[in-house]
Amino acid sequence: MPPKHDVTNPGARARCRHEGGEGALRVWISPHTPNVIQIDTPTVYNRTRWTVDQAREPRSVLDSAIRASELS
Repeated sequence: MPPKHDVTNPGARARCRHEGGEGALRVWISPHTPNVIQIDTPTVYNRTRWTVDQAREPRSVLDSAIRASELS
């Protein structure tokens, strides 16, 4: 099954809420390091809050990144 999200640079974004307000994390794979999944966050993990519905999106994005790295 092909990945659902395009995780090539600039990557896929997943919406979240953090201490500064609304934001998004970005999940991407560099063509130079296809076996490394990179996650850019708006803040540190322990200060980011996710509803159950919001958590489904980064889970889906990360799953796509893992599948994409397995295909390369």
